[in-house]
Amino acid sequence: MTCRDAREHLTDLSRGQLPAELAANVRAHLGGCSACSEALRSEEQFRALVRGHAPRFTAPPALQARVQAALREAERPPRMVWHAWTRRHPWLTGVLVGATAALAIVWAGGAWLAWDPVSRLVATAVDEHVEYAREAMHRPVPDAEELLRRVQSEAGFPLGPVFRGDAEAPLISATVTEVRGIRAVALVYRNGPERYTTLLVMPGADAVIPAEDRLAIETFKPHHRVASSKHVLYWKQREVACLLVSDLDQPGLSAMFLKVRKSA
Repeated sequence: MTCRDAREHLTDLSRGQLPAELAANVRAHLGGCSACSEALRSEEQFRALVRGHAPRFTAPPALQARVQAALREAERPPRMVWHAWTRRHPWLTGVLVGATAALAIVWAGGAWLAWDPVSRLVATAVDEHVEYAREAMHRPVPDAEELLRRVQSEAGFPLGPVFRGDAEAPLISATVTEVRGIRAVALVYRNGPERYTTLLVMPGADAVIPAEDRLAIETFKPHHRVASSKHVLYWKQREVACLLVSDLDQPGLSAMFLKVRKSA
């Protein structure tokens, strides 16, 4: 089983919804793949967070009967039904307030992510990387110079010098795309079996690189995040902004970053 096959089943595996044989195959893959194991842990941590903030309770039969009876009284004005019901069950008000507060916490976390432009950019870049890696998985190594000439002519903005790939990380594909409405060039490098790195190059005039969470790599300090088990670096160089999304571990990521950064 490949990483691609395994990751398609991680959500159902964490929910206990996979057939026994398929679950066993996925777990066998996880036993030898640290990246997929980390992806499963992230999935399970997220589900635990949601369950912790918005728990579900099964109502006892007596309460279910009372709720159904209240619903049958729907012909009465809604305000009268509500006040009469809460007077008969004053404890329910506290339960509803608690559930509302928990949902508000979950909503606030989602709202913060939606508001933070770098988080949205990184999330989109990671999704793009997964798709590019899947498409490039079985491609032969093309002519890098020809790829770069083509995307430079189609990009609509100056790329500047870019890493053309080498024997350890050949350039597999180059595509003109958009990332959250920003025109970009996506360069995909193969770092080994089922290991890829995507470099997204975008116009950098309006890019704001967060001052926190910087990763020191020699004399450089790009912004660093981990999203969906992928390492992400974000920085500016000359007139462009760069997002590097990689399947590599942190030492491998640093080495790949130096190849990209020093080529410019």
